Amino acid sequence: MNRTTRTRSPIRHGKVPSSLPTTLAAYGELMRVHRPLGFYLNTSPYIVGVAFAASVSSTRIPPNIIAYRTVLLVAWSFCLRCGGCVWNDLIDSDLDSQISRTRLRPIPRGAVSKTDATLLGVIVFACGWYTVSFLPRSCMLDALIITVSALVYPFGKRFTDYPQLTLANIGWAVPMAVHSFGMDPLALLVPTICMYMFIATVIIMVDVIYSRQDTEEDTKVGVRNMAVRFRDSIHVVVYSLLYASTAFLATAGALTGLGLPFFIISVGGHFVGCSILLQATRFGKSSKVEAYSKSAFFLATVFWVLGFVAENCING
Repeated sequence: MNRTTRTRSPIRHGKVPSSLPTTLAAYGELMRVHRPLGFYLNTSPYIVGVAFAASVSSTRIPPNIIAYRTVLLVAWSFCLRCGGCVWNDLIDSDLDSQISRTRLRPIPRGAVSKTDATLLGVIVFACGWYTVSFLPRSCMLDALIITVSALVYPFGKRFTDYPQLTLANIGWAVPMAVHSFGMDPLALLVPTICMYMFIATVIIMVDVIYSRQDTEEDTKVGVRNMAVRFRDSIHVVVYSLLYASTAFLATAGALTGLGLPFFIISVGGHFVGCSILLQATRFGKSSKVEAYSKSAFFLATVFWVLGFVAENCING
């Protein structure tokens, strides 16, 4: 990579500290370290997967093992998110330069070369895979499936109206979390599928809401996605995804014998939190979309985990 200089950047890098040298700030911006919503979206499925695995395990899993696996999976998801953002910007640089919200990203504005971005992406993905090496070997296949989906995603918006469907594989975090404890997801096949579908529908819902900011410009430059495809019926789509995700979560709980605390806290909290999140659709093209989505999604994730924790405390 180019050697870091001590020159200060004249451009605001979102929330990347302006005191950082220009090159470091650009690399941080390229990895979206200043955009917490993406980290919530990538990390929460693993945390929920851990909580799910601990709740349905036939034997009590020691808290230190739960904590250790959670740290490894969160570290993996952090690297996956950062590497995925770098890769996305590499592939989308020609499109990003034509859209007002993205034209000042590091690659379109020339702050980071494509060569340096490629090297950064390789390093970050390698760090993620190194983290996975500390997990059971069965997690390697899970990580491969998730990585391939992340690499395919940016191409989808050029050839299909449904690129968000590749993001659904973030839901594979659930079987990966189950595997991390040496458990077999196939032994709980239907509940695991329901949890996968729960995460998948939530991720698609949030991405559709977020993509709505760029619908007008995406249409002009030929970017394809569900927000563009369903721009005249966006509320029908996102509310359908909300109801579907709630049903999947409730079904997973019912099939595994989880009790009232789970349904009140996790299922009820999910419905309330994501109902608030859907209000972001009214902002359209506005900086308020991310702030609103971030707060509402964080609220929903807290409820997801608390319901499982309550079940473990009561039945543990």
